[in-house]
Amino acid sequence: MVEAIRQGDIPGVQLRLRQPLPLPVEEAWRWLTSAELLERWAADRAEVRLEDQPSLVLKRAREEAAPLREEGETLELVAPRRWSLAFRQRGSGWKSETRLTLELTETAEGCELDVFHEGFEHLSLSTCLTVWEEYRRRWRAAAARLAAVAG
Repeated sequence: MVEAIRQGDIPGVQLRLRQPLPLPVEEAWRWLTSAELLERWAADRAEVRLEDQPSLVLKRAREEAAPLREEGETLELVAPRRWSLAFRQRGSGWKSETRLTLELTETAEGCELDVFHEGFEHLSLSTCLTVWEEYRRRWRAAAARLAAVAG
């Protein structure tokens, strides 16, 4: 089944996902910044550094390919609300980085996670749409897992 393009999505350029979470912002922030908790919803292995030069590394196994290593260098960190990273896949041939922003907003039921991933148009023309679609599916599945395990 083909998934409809959502508001905030521009194919090959940016994607946006909003996921309600039944958690207060401070607790949800732990799910974004703890390696142990990230491994329950976003990656097989995670490394997080919040002091000095904050960074994020996510490692995922893939069925018919070498494991994927994604790295993010922090551009902005406003705990416990927003984390923006220059994000790339190591060993994938990406010539430039994308920008990944994870933001939490308080709601009556807990909070909402806003995933905004942009800059795919700076990747090579032959890969930007493929990578965009891969992340669109990936962030949707990861956010649903987060809501399930954190709730």
